[in-house]
Amino acid sequence: MITRFYANNFRCLVAFEASFDSFGMLCGPNGAGKSSLYDAIGLVRTLSTGEGLLGGTGDHDIQNLELTYWLDSKVQEFELSLSATGHEFKYVIHIEQKADFEKPRIIYEKALCDGLELFERDLDGVRFQRHDGNATGFPLDWRQAALAAIQPRGSIAKLALLQEEVSKLLILRPNPRDIESESRAESVRPNTSLSNLNSWYRTLSQEQEWTDALRDTLQVVWPDFRSFKLVDVGLNAKALQLRFDSGQGGRPTSMFMGQLSDGERGLIGLYMVRAAMETGAAKTVFLDEPDNFIGLPELQPWVLSMRELLDEEHQLILISHHPEIVSNSGEENGRYLWRDNHSSPTRIGPLKVPEGMTAGEAIARGWVGGQ
Repeated sequence: MITRFYANNFRCLVAFEASFDSFGMLCGPNGAGKSSLYDAIGLVRTLSTGEGLLGGTGDHDIQNLELTYWLDSKVQEFELSLSATGHEFKYVIHIEQKADFEKPRIIYEKALCDGLELFERDLDGVRFQRHDGNATGFPLDWRQAALAAIQPRGSIAKLALLQEEVSKLLILRPNPRDIESESRAESVRPNTSLSNLNSWYRTLSQEQEWTDALRDTLQVVWPDFRSFKLVDVGLNAKALQLRFDSGQGGRPTSMFMGQLSDGERGLIGLYMVRAAMETGAAKTVFLDEPDNFIGLPELQPWVLSMRELLDEEHQLILISHHPEIVSNSGEENGRYLWRDNHSSPTRIGPLKVPEGMTAGEAIARGWVGGQ
């Protein structure tokens, strides 16, 4: 799970540092930097897993850096600290873009485990210690993160734990309206908006434990729900079909995802995420504003059911504008982000709630903050 994140020179994040527990709520006014924090962590994950390159034109590539406009520096700095299987990891990456017409490049990168360096890279290449103690290395494309390129073995075998931890970090901003009605291939993980939900289901459904966990939780949410089924709808195309009891002993009703409401599709996505965490396919979930499409009566039980799974290995971080989620989830888990003006950096601190008020009431009135 993520224990600390540092970002410098990314939009309004300047020398920004945040610490996280297994559960956290991030709140604050519009423009405070909540989405910037979300996107910064997403950028680090995209590069460190090899899903995207700097300066590329693919769907996951980063074409240009979003630097802080009031700083002169052309370098972005990120640090990600994680705990995994009893070890403490630290991952550092610095990215540079000298001018708008030049492609960005990675100028420095490093990973440590329990304070011991696993590898280091700069513009000359990647360096690490072999099992016999001798130094070795190799050149690497400046657009590509070394963490995703190194085969962990020997003296750097623990790097596999860091790679797995980062790969099981889900960065989500659900938009049920983007969910594709059918799937033509399997997807190993969901994309940001959950648009490939059908393709992700095709991958996860191969594990019976996952399908059982998903079915059981949805039957609690919707008592008339019975099962899922992947239906052939064309050449190599499949669609996800849901079966519901029709009542009074009648024939079950079948519905495709597209026949459900936005909120219902979003809720299915969230419970798929929960089943992934319960069965080990996901470890950390960073979720931005799920309340955009899902009402509080449906969202709150999901949050509570997720918290049942959280421990030193599993984590949920939520960004929400809904004050009641903060109140019902525990004010001690809340963090407030704010900026003094449009030319000042984002700051973060614990919620400061006036005595006699809940966090939700104080946020709704604008009387809470870290100032």
